[in-house]
Amino acid sequence: MPENQPKPSGFSILSIIHGLGRINQGLSRAGRTLSVVFLMAMLGIVLLQVLFRYALNDSLIWTEELAKALMVWSAFLVAPWAYRRGAAVAILMLITPLPVRLQAALKILIDALVLWILFVLFELSFGFVARGADISAASLPIPMAFFYAIMPIGLLTLMSVAIEHLLRGVMHLIDPDGGYPLAPARPVIEGE
Repeated sequence: MPENQPKPSGFSILSIIHGLGRINQGLSRAGRTLSVVFLMAMLGIVLLQVLFRYALNDSLIWTEELAKALMVWSAFLVAPWAYRRGAAVAILMLITPLPVRLQAALKILIDALVLWILFVLFELSFGFVARGADISAASLPIPMAFFYAIMPIGLLTLMSVAIEHLLRGVMHLIDPDGGYPLAPARPVIEGE
């Protein structure tokens, strides 16, 4: 926990923010790391396909489908990290000149809207996964549900980050100098 943040004591909104922040930090870092592994695997699979297709004149049938699945999994795994770091699309020139409390109120409104959309998608994702259980992948002996399973996982993690953002926004609105800043909106991703 950064030194400028108050230490949570007992059960309070600060302890919830602290706990949720630690969970989200761990999950988002793990998702980012796993995403890098999947992207490297995807790169290897695509290079293997190119080698087989053009050097050996024999095409592997499973590479394209697996590479696409890894790309989707990577996107869902890295999304919570990006959202938590403020790397999502933001129109800063409209927000920055506003007073701090108005910025916090708008951020709360946006995060509430994001949370609602994520919740709707989360509910729908279970039906999508269930329908995929009856369909096999075209080139792999794996049910499509395996490929779709990342949707509820990624959406649940994104909802957890949205809740953390909401709670931070509420605390920032109540006390802008209390040590719980709004989630960053960064035009450039920096190292963690």
